[in-house]
Amino acid sequence: MADHRRMRTLASWLATFSLLATAVAAQASELTDAPDKTPSDFVRFVKEGAGGHLDTAITTYAKGDVRVTLYGAVHIADQAVYETLNDRFATCDALLYELVGPENYRPTKDRETGFNPLALLQKGLKTSMELSFQLDVIDYTAPNFVHADMTPQEFSASMEKNGESLLSIMFQMMTEGMQKQREKQERGEKPEIEFDGDLVKAFRTGQGRHMLRLAFASQMEEIETMAAGGKDGGTLLVGRNEKCLTVLAREMAAGKKRIGIYYGAAHLAHMEKRLVEDLGFHKVAHEWLVAWDCTPRPDVKYDRALVLLRQRCKEELAVLARAARDYRREVRSESAAAASVQDLAAAQKDGAPRYAGPKQDPWGHDYVIEPRKNSSRWQVRSLGQDGTRGSDDDLVLQEPAGR
Repeated sequence: MADHRRMRTLASWLATFSLLATAVAAQASELTDAPDKTPSDFVRFVKEGAGGHLDTAITTYAKGDVRVTLYGAVHIADQAVYETLNDRFATCDALLYELVGPENYRPTKDRETGFNPLALLQKGLKTSMELSFQLDVIDYTAPNFVHADMTPQEFSASMEKNGESLLSIMFQMMTEGMQKQREKQERGEKPEIEFDGDLVKAFRTGQGRHMLRLAFASQMEEIETMAAGGKDGGTLLVGRNEKCLTVLAREMAAGKKRIGIYYGAAHLAHMEKRLVEDLGFHKVAHEWLVAWDCTPRPDVKYDRALVLLRQRCKEELAVLARAARDYRREVRSESAAAASVQDLAAAQKDGAPRYAGPKQDPWGHDYVIEPRKNSSRWQVRSLGQDGTRGSDDDLVLQEPAGR
């Protein structure tokens, strides 16, 4: 098991290492988000005023009565995008996922990480930018999830066959990144987001989170290309993609008609090329999901009283979400309409109210239970300190999976 963890760590290190460097992806003018044209764009940054958003694509291809949907993944993102993906994945007959690990390895929130520098770096990034880690939110225990990546042994064998090593790939990526940076400077190109690198000053003024999000989001298209092992791919991209396509063929042969593939966005250009040019699929749909919301807003950490109130609110929402889940399953299983907090408080189980917690958030606004889009599950919401539904300070928690 130690070898498995070590291989997962080494493979993931390359993805995270890419967050610290720059490489050039295909020129945006060559890519499209049209519903029926290729090559597709799978990750983009949209600048809006002093902020913007990083988006990842959901792209669908058809061949007869089979539909294959590519879901672009980023390893850290806003929790909302992972919750939306959980709902979308539930509509698939099979969801093929990437993760170098033992056959059918399914990560859980309580998985062992040991002393893992990657985990420390990812934790630091997600904490400083207030993002969530993919493995903590995506429900890999869902019955339709299918492991579609190399095992550690396959990964090692492919690297050896191709004359690759993790250090050589890292060096190549770093060299290519520096070369492309020099070429940009010689052409007089300026970065879309300029940042002077003074993080201490940025965090002291409450702008650190926002500036970090902008800096990384504006480079993510290039970052994702490097995460896959540079323009030539090798084991990290082509080798793992081919393993995924082998699993795809197996699932299609088993009669699966709605198949999703959840892989890093950098993998999807090659995946699309194989689907369209070699496997006879044609593109039929393309949409975008906001992965990082980079709207400028104050960092609540600089208002200690507000931080404590929002923490209390999250704890209360967690209790309410569990009670709502149990109520939906045991009382309202045939109804799509969500219950109210009052319904839960009035309902009895084993002689006690199903929910005996606060009915209002710390700012005096009623907690809301509501259905999720494209899902039979519910979520719970606080309107936040401003009391306005749908604003940036809302706190929303999806009902938990399991018991």
